[in-house]
Amino acid sequence: MKLKIIAFSILPFLVTSLTAQEMWSLSKCVDYAVQNNITVQKMALQTEYQKLNLKTSQWSFVPNLSAGLGQNFSFGRATGNDNITTSQSLASTNFTISTSMPLFSGFRIANQIASDKLNLQAAIEDLNKAKEDLTLNVTAFYLNVLYNKELVNITQEQVKLSEEQVKNTQYLVESGRRSESELYEHKAQLANDQQTNVEASNALRLAILDLCQSINYPDIDNFDIAAIDTKTLIEASDLSLLSLQDAYATSLTLRPSIKASERRIESSKKGLRIAQSAYYPQLDLQAGYNTGYFHAFQLNNIAFGQQLKDNSSEAVVLSLSIPIFNRLASVNRVKQAHINILNQELELENVKQVLLKEIQTAYYNALAAREKYIAATKTSEAARISFEFEQAKYNGGKSTPFDLNNAKTRLEKSLSQETQAKFDFIFRTKIFDFYNGKSIVF
Repeated sequence: MKLKIIAFSILPFLVTSLTAQEMWSLSKCVDYAVQNNITVQKMALQTEYQKLNLKTSQWSFVPNLSAGLGQNFSFGRATGNDNITTSQSLASTNFTISTSMPLFSGFRIANQIASDKLNLQAAIEDLNKAKEDLTLNVTAFYLNVLYNKELVNITQEQVKLSEEQVKNTQYLVESGRRSESELYEHKAQLANDQQTNVEASNALRLAILDLCQSINYPDIDNFDIAAIDTKTLIEASDLSLLSLQDAYATSLTLRPSIKASERRIESSKKGLRIAQSAYYPQLDLQAGYNTGYFHAFQLNNIAFGQQLKDNSSEAVVLSLSIPIFNRLASVNRVKQAHINILNQELELENVKQVLLKEIQTAYYNALAAREKYIAATKTSEAARISFEFEQAKYNGGKSTPFDLNNAKTRLEKSLSQETQAKFDFIFRTKIFDFYNGKSIVF
């Protein structure tokens, strides 16, 4: 019996903990998206791939080492251990070990290492750009959820106003001070407000779905986001102290797309040095050890260990290769390297032009969004005052339900437009802050 009492006493707490929705901040959404986004994961793999390329080139200076083993059977005439060819069946085993290392390669290896380092840095910047693009995308969906939440609140307040109006009109009808037709008009307005609230709630669910899909989060039913202090965010937005030129200058030093293009130009210049290394002589150091064992069938043979000792030979070789003519292959590779440098420089200019256009668009969009928000705020305040006057007139019997509902509809519309303008202003300002090197995550 005691166990049952305990179980029933803790059951409400268990249900609450299981059904409670976790409130996600924008920062948490972005972190989750970065960890689960396929594009970001592919960019991370590309970075690891470039790291392996760098390691491979860095080990090019190290001597290699290889060993070999060969077994040979000869029947009929064969050359024995004494280098005499006779008619005999013979088995021989050869053991070799060799090493080589480049002493001079026309600076090819050093330039290859430098090129691979730059390619790795470019891959890292590509990864950073993918994360930035994802952050902007998630931020837009996050603010859209907040916008739709406020629309739901607005429609709920309109429903409450209509319910109160129906209640008051019901009292006035019963007291004979209002006609029953007016009551039906208010009930119709209430039904319309309830429908608008349902539509707003559906739009909110779709906005949450879009956000969850953008971060690849599966549990949509148990997902909700934290509220933000929009007033503080708006007050902190002061575009008058910022200029388009300053934002562009800042972005040129911070944006991963610029850094990646710059690294690829430097890498292509190292590629030119690599191509030019083919004009230089190549000097290699080689060393080897060789021994073997011979076994002549039907004859007495020297012991295995003694043969390995007697047949051993060592060699150290310096090999110099001087390029003279390779059918213009080296010349054409150098020309291709020059073309690649020019192509990368054009790509950098293109990235800069795209960046400037993005900043110009962000700047003027932010200015326009601020003006729109200021105008929408004034409009909603005027609509609120108009509705309050109309409501007072109606309660005093000097207005009609039609005029009151029109004022109420204008108020709802102006509040919705103000909300939309507010979140659009926040988002546009955050984008411009992003180009100024500021974090857009709040």
